[in-house]
Amino acid sequence: MKSWSSDHPKAKLMASKRADILAAAKASFLDTGYEGTSMESIAKAANVSIMTLYRHAESKDDLFLAVISNACDPDDEAERAEMEALLEKPLRDVLLWAAAMTQGRLTDPDTIALMRTVIAGASRFPGLAEMAHKSLVGNLEGMVAFMLGLKQEAAGANAERRHELAVRFIDRLLGTHMLGVLMGLPGPSPQEQEERAEIAADALIAALGQPAR
Repeated sequence: MKSWSSDHPKAKLMASKRADILAAAKASFLDTGYEGTSMESIAKAANVSIMTLYRHAESKDDLFLAVISNACDPDDEAERAEMEALLEKPLRDVLLWAAAMTQGRLTDPDTIALMRTVIAGASRFPGLAEMAHKSLVGNLEGMVAFMLGLKQEAAGANAERRHELAVRFIDRLLGTHMLGVLMGLPGPSPQEQEERAEIAADALIAALGQPAR
């Protein structure tokens, strides 16, 4: 989905329209599923013309990817500022924050509902599951790999190694409990999430050859 730089003369207007479109698209996908959603219905719900919608997104797939990816983005300026401030702290603090954010996002009811939408539409749209997985999980892996690239503790790891470590980190956080959550079972308790976060963080740090604490 297209975005505009902050120096664009209509940056604020475009950002506002983008937010309205994403909100309308998310509501439509949750309400009528992937198959039942159309570009026309999204434009109507967002109160924009179809031409304006296509100015922001090339297709329904483009919008669905943006909705999925947005589920893992920092919610607001305060959270983005918190993430930037954390990057000045030791790697373990950064990883624990990323782990808490990841687990919170993936167990959010709307995210679960979006994943169920993917499951429901996967048989009729074979590429939907892979597209959504790359957008959701891949986005999280990319975030961790990016953070590692900014930390001195990971200076000895090249881009490929950082990506590999990020994949393992996210995999340790998801675990089999995500299957239970998708089936409607309660998610892990805050204490269980914290324990899982510490295990994942310490394993990554150990893989870098650094002391865990």
